[in-house]
Amino acid sequence: MSFVTDDSASAALEWLVKNARTLGELKRQQVLTESMTKRVKAIEMARSDAKTIAEKERDALASEPYLEAITAEASAAGAYEECRALKDAAMARIEAWRSLSATQRQLRAA
Repeated sequence: MSFVTDDSASAALEWLVKNARTLGELKRQQVLTESMTKRVKAIEMARSDAKTIAEKERDALASEPYLEAITAEASAAGAYEECRALKDAAMARIEAWRSLSATQRQLRAA
């Protein structure tokens, strides 16, 4: 008995096709939230009444909007990485099936 059946390889391929757009959207969200974090930091630094750049940066990093931005960035990154890991697992399942199928064909031909 095989760990990777025709049905599981087919299901993995179907998952890849079905979730390609989702993976793209999650990557878009990750990139967007990363940029927004930088934007929020810049805005918060500009709002600060501190005298030095270091003090302005400290104020920005301690601000509530910045905390919200980094939390959103972490959530987006986590969602993207989860989906990417599922994609990698599906691709590994397909590759294992291909390898196993090739081996079985060789054994039948021998």
